[in-house]
Amino acid sequence: MFSKHPKELWILSLTELCERFVFWGVGNLLVLYLIEYYQYANENATHIYAIFSGCATFLPFLGGFVADRWNYQAPLLIGAIVNALGCFLLAMGIHSLLFIALTIIALGYGIFTPSLVTVLNYSYREKPELREAGFSIYYASINIGVFLALLSLGSIGELLGWNLAFLIAGFVQVAGLIPLIYYLIKHKETYRGLHEHRKSGLKEPLTAHEKNRIFVIGIFCLVSIFFWAAYNQAFSSMEVFAHSFMDKTLFGKVIPSGVFLSSESFFLILLAPFLAALYTKLHKKNLDPSPATKTSLSLFFLGACFLVMVLATLKIPAKATTANVSWNYLVFAYFLMAVGEMLLAPIGLSAMTRLAPKRFTALSVGIWYLCVGLAFYTGGMLAGLMQKMGGLSNFFSLFVFITVIPGLILFFYSRKLTRMSGSQ
Repeated sequence: MFSKHPKELWILSLTELCERFVFWGVGNLLVLYLIEYYQYANENATHIYAIFSGCATFLPFLGGFVADRWNYQAPLLIGAIVNALGCFLLAMGIHSLLFIALTIIALGYGIFTPSLVTVLNYSYREKPELREAGFSIYYASINIGVFLALLSLGSIGELLGWNLAFLIAGFVQVAGLIPLIYYLIKHKETYRGLHEHRKSGLKEPLTAHEKNRIFVIGIFCLVSIFFWAAYNQAFSSMEVFAHSFMDKTLFGKVIPSGVFLSSESFFLILLAPFLAALYTKLHKKNLDPSPATKTSLSLFFLGACFLVMVLATLKIPAKATTANVSWNYLVFAYFLMAVGEMLLAPIGLSAMTRLAPKRFTALSVGIWYLCVGLAFYTGGMLAGLMQKMGGLSNFFSLFVFITVIPGLILFFYSRKLTRMSGSQ
């Protein structure tokens, strides 16, 4: 099955693995780093995470706008180099450079991401039936990078020092330039074809069908805000829960928090090949659920994730600062979150590139990330309410409602959206 996918998928996935190792390795450990290294208060740490993750995932909007008008080659190189520079600055461990380093890493992510997704979409121009499966495999590569980053950088940071952890992240990004340069040299014809494909539609007016598809894109982006605002808790409020309220003992030994935090990415890696095979099989039988249906299901799974967190925190007193809750709750919640993420993220990216007019492909990816940025900032700010809602169970209940209600609305209108998008 995997041999049927374009060869570019594997090169681009390896490139993305290194980039996401850096970006989410820094981002998802940021709260823990700020609390342990700089002794930040929980609320201040989650606030900084909100600003970083929100701004970083807003910047692909600008990166996509530039790429559609310039090219999709240079942003890949520039973004990777900028990412590495940010890591090396962060590794110096100087507080006055902290926010400069985070800004540079966010900028590198914004430059890099929309171009890579656009190139990946174009590689499926002759195999559209494999696009969703391909994006699921690509998304698995992202999470291999995130999993390895959380497992290694988190453990190194807590046991050997955070400066060493970020230095390693910088060298991983430098190594990621190797498959990227190989791709740009080996697949010049693909890049030229993409460039011509983009230019051919620049002056064409939008058709009624394209306008309908843009409306559907808007609905997906709007609904995704609710998902990502709740998802943002994975590495803000749930990270604080792991640090302060969870028993981290396993087989008589205390395990670094980063190991538990990596479980969500681990589950994503396990789910990706299964879902890729399932989508391909269902597509052949004309039984593959529509992107709208998958998105509504993703919200239901995320709601179930936070229901588990509600159960985990029911017996913790409202003003408690520590507890000893079993780690099983957090790991199971991360599993449910992973299922929800696999039903939304790769499917959403595939839908953005498939539904968008060809001269706005990178921009549509940027708009998707713009909504993710807004959601991440909102979610990070909401994380600051952990100790202000009369108990942690009340706090996590908020995200059950934030996800399940829009999921029900989207499920009700899924058929209409499918007709408007022209998908089966």
